[in-house]
Amino acid sequence: MPRKSVKVHHRLLPLVIAVLYCACQQAPPEQKPTLPTKARWHNNQGVVYMDQHNYTRGRESFAAALSIAPSYAGANANLGIAYYALGKYDSAATALVTALAADPELLHANYTLGLIYNAQGKEHDKALAALQKVAAADADDPHVRYYMGQIRTKLDQSDAAIEDFQTAIRLDPFNVSAYYGLANLYRRIGRQEDWRATLEHFNELSQAGHQGVSSSYQGQGKYAEAVADAGGANPELDDRTGPFAFTAPTMVYRASFAALGDCDGDAQPDVLAAGADRLALYAAGTGPLPDIPFAVPANFSALDGSFGDIDNDGDADLVLTGDGGTLLYTNGGDGSWSAPTILPGATTGAVFGDADHDGDLDLLTLGPQARLQSNDGTGDFADISAEAGFAVAAEQAVFTDFDNDRDVDIVLLSAARVQVYTNNRDGTFSQIAADLGLDRAEGTDLVVEDFDQDSYMDLALLSASDHLNTYRNRDGRTFAIDREAPNLNGGRDLHAADLDNDGDMDLVTGGDRLQIVAYGEGQWHLRDELSGNGAMATADFDNDGRVDIWTGGAVLHNQSEDGNWIKIAAAGLNSNRDGLGAKVEVKTSNRLQKREVRSGEQAGELIFGLAQSDSVEFIRILWPGGVRQTELATGAGQRLELTELDRKGTSCPILYAWDGRKFRFVTDILGGAIIGYLTRPGQYYTPDTDEYVRLGALAPKDGRYVLQLANQLEEIIYVDALELVAVDHAPGLDIFPNERLLAAPPYPEFKLYPMRDLRPPIAAHDHRGRDALAPLLEIDDEWYEGFERLDIHGYAEEYALELDFGDLADMQHPVLVGYGWVDYAHSTSNWSAAQRGLALYPPRLEVADGRGGWIEASADMGRPAGLPKHMVFDLQGLFPSADHRLRISTNTALYWDQFLIGDAATSPLQIQRLKPAASDLHWRGYPAHTAVKGTFAFRYHYDQLQLEAPWGTHGGAFTRHGPVGPLLQTIDDRYAIMFHGDELTVEFDALPPPAQGMERSFLLYADGFGKDMDFHSAHSLTVEPLPFHGMSSYPYPKTERYPQTAENIEYLQQYNTRWIKGYYE
Repeated sequence: MPRKSVKVHHRLLPLVIAVLYCACQQAPPEQKPTLPTKARWHNNQGVVYMDQHNYTRGRESFAAALSIAPSYAGANANLGIAYYALGKYDSAATALVTALAADPELLHANYTLGLIYNAQGKEHDKALAALQKVAAADADDPHVRYYMGQIRTKLDQSDAAIEDFQTAIRLDPFNVSAYYGLANLYRRIGRQEDWRATLEHFNELSQAGHQGVSSSYQGQGKYAEAVADAGGANPELDDRTGPFAFTAPTMVYRASFAALGDCDGDAQPDVLAAGADRLALYAAGTGPLPDIPFAVPANFSALDGSFGDIDNDGDADLVLTGDGGTLLYTNGGDGSWSAPTILPGATTGAVFGDADHDGDLDLLTLGPQARLQSNDGTGDFADISAEAGFAVAAEQAVFTDFDNDRDVDIVLLSAARVQVYTNNRDGTFSQIAADLGLDRAEGTDLVVEDFDQDSYMDLALLSASDHLNTYRNRDGRTFAIDREAPNLNGGRDLHAADLDNDGDMDLVTGGDRLQIVAYGEGQWHLRDELSGNGAMATADFDNDGRVDIWTGGAVLHNQSEDGNWIKIAAAGLNSNRDGLGAKVEVKTSNRLQKREVRSGEQAGELIFGLAQSDSVEFIRILWPGGVRQTELATGAGQRLELTELDRKGTSCPILYAWDGRKFRFVTDILGGAIIGYLTRPGQYYTPDTDEYVRLGALAPKDGRYVLQLANQLEEIIYVDALELVAVDHAPGLDIFPNERLLAAPPYPEFKLYPMRDLRPPIAAHDHRGRDALAPLLEIDDEWYEGFERLDIHGYAEEYALELDFGDLADMQHPVLVGYGWVDYAHSTSNWSAAQRGLALYPPRLEVADGRGGWIEASADMGRPAGLPKHMVFDLQGLFPSADHRLRISTNTALYWDQFLIGDAATSPLQIQRLKPAASDLHWRGYPAHTAVKGTFAFRYHYDQLQLEAPWGTHGGAFTRHGPVGPLLQTIDDRYAIMFHGDELTVEFDALPPPAQGMERSFLLYADGFGKDMDFHSAHSLTVEPLPFHGMSSYPYPKTERYPQTAENIEYLQQYNTRWIKGYYE
């Protein structure tokens, strides 16, 4: 079949898809054989949406399933669970009762109905009866016994309630809620000693970060989660185990190694092989070429090779390993290659991977000493083995994310054993093979793939006794031997590929005889033996969608009766250009396949067999930089070139204000309150926790001023206090708070500048002497952008702006007002920059000295915090002469749109601070945005709502939905903790009009913290550890902890009950 190649570079429809097979632990009820496949499909789509906390779309999908099959018990139960998650108890109960009418024994329907009766505070007897039915079927579920204890407490059945709580604790010794419920019951019945002892256990568990039962979806037990129906999916329908058919060409070249790569940029796999004391390059697997295009020293004997784009210029570079060290060649892209750079030390192999997720390829060299070489982004490498924790010999290595926590780990194979190094996200790795049950695993060759298609990578090892041992990955926590195949007749050089395009991975071993081992029906099957000749490589050399085998200088073309297929070629943007480390999922009606893009495997091109499916339901990629993107409903027989989206994952909470007509986008807030933000390796930013923001037009709505605070990106927002500040002032003044984002404390203190006579510059030039005045005069989105951006996000070449404001002698108190936005450098950006010896320096302000020179007025004048907004800098007393020119220099990607200088008036101000009169936290979704000029200067549209976003999920206890007024009154470390998609509605009592002859301006005061999901940010995957205002840093040392006052502990238990399971895939 001829290849159809499709490039996908522009915006793809984002949808985060969960693994249906892991959506819950309860097996779905049996359905009648006549249940329509489409009904099951809608039901399972609903489970996907529920797993991503999109309860509205989940409800719609379950309703669609029921429109096809109204008596579908599982879909009715799931619809009830969706309504329950949305807080619509009556509708939920109706759906659940309908489900039980069709299937009275349906456990998740009984359980959720019992929770609803309990939550409504009535019919406790019915609630208990429903839960008892579940407990009779599953005596080992701690959530069931916890809720039974809670209900029996309300029914004054104290002895039975104590037994239930104790049973829940026995089943789950870390269940904080069970200890809390038991302690309250002991206090209620007067058992003081038992109360104190149980409360002490509760405090210890809470301080250790353990979670209890919550009021949120995925926080109340497996029986309150929607259930996927696998009845319509049957992978065995796709299974084939041969026969296989390959051509049998003449093999004249015995290779000691074969390295795959596209070295000439034609999107076809090439093979670099070594044999008979010479290197040979086979273009598209055929050849060889008369000469190799790079020079190898005469005394260098290559033992292995690997292709990878080490300088991110889009070309495949090369590393050769041997006794004489490691040779690095860069590809000029025009057929030319550089002279080699030599890394010292004998090496037998090399593997590329982005070990630190900074967007460039690092290098792991193998041999008597495995060495991790860190790339600074330009192709220069530094040996960081000692710092990283590597001190072992290794003959083979695979970069893989075995625990699905979004960082790349490393599996090593040596003559002694398998070793697994987990990524600590700080530049170090820890050897945990024993913890995973792999300390006794041995072998001569290794492949890593998801053989059983449970979304976790498994291991296949070829043992010294020629047996094939596979180790099943059990949710990233442990491995266990799963299958063992018969003797492979001396095979070596193990490779994995879907040779029959049936949708699962087969194996082939190399050597003088090639042995195919087919996977089907959950077992390995020995199949064809083919002639071989030394090292081999697997790729689609003839572009027909079937994986061929290269060995002996020739291609064994795959002519098996194959199924359909689709190819994925990944190209990173902010991630490394080769996309190494990207995880790719392909979903068909019967299977969810998952693969990883790795060094040297099929030349960076993944081929997925689709069996008889003529299309895929979705293709999803998780890039190593954390971006997710999805392509839906794609036809088979295509080669998709997927380029990583340039997506903004973090910023700050977005603020909207009611102006009398609509909720108007204002800006983002708390840009300086980020926690865990890495400024350089080992150093973290000290958060500036509060901010005053100008609100612009504000009008009452039903007697109250109303603001909306939305968490729309991949981050956690911890809101501690909010105030509306009303400033009455003389007409003609413009009120600016003393706000600017600084790199370090001390941060600006509260002060208001009533400004008059605001003047733009009369001239402006940049560091190159170019006129820069026009973009700095008006707020019009035509900002200054005449600096050179580096390939590190948020960084630029040093640049400067010189501003001339003319004669300011008539100003008593000049203040600089700047308006613009900053494209934040991420934690990963700062990590990457440090590898090159770079660091951001904030805007430096200089004033003219009157003699043709400059005097530094501030090493950090500050900058606007995030999206377009104002900042001020007080210039009083800083000009030494009548020359009022300013010069601002930095290497930060900072986009100035306007500069003004005004005179701060001494006019009196009347300031009123309003506490929230009402506050409510709820899930709303994601208002759409416009990317101004294609940048990250987003402008949001409150009324254009989207119900899904491609974000990961921080794990932990978020604040439950509902009223949260007491949490926002004062700074007390009791936060409204917002999940992405959450909205916080805050109302303030309207004020009477200002006195005659006065005008009123409004500011919002906000205090809190924010945390993103960047790979190099501290504790970036979890809500905990909670920040607090007295901490010395974040992460804070073990000697510090979140406040343990009675008020704070009560807050944790009463408000932070929305436990959400972390989801990073």
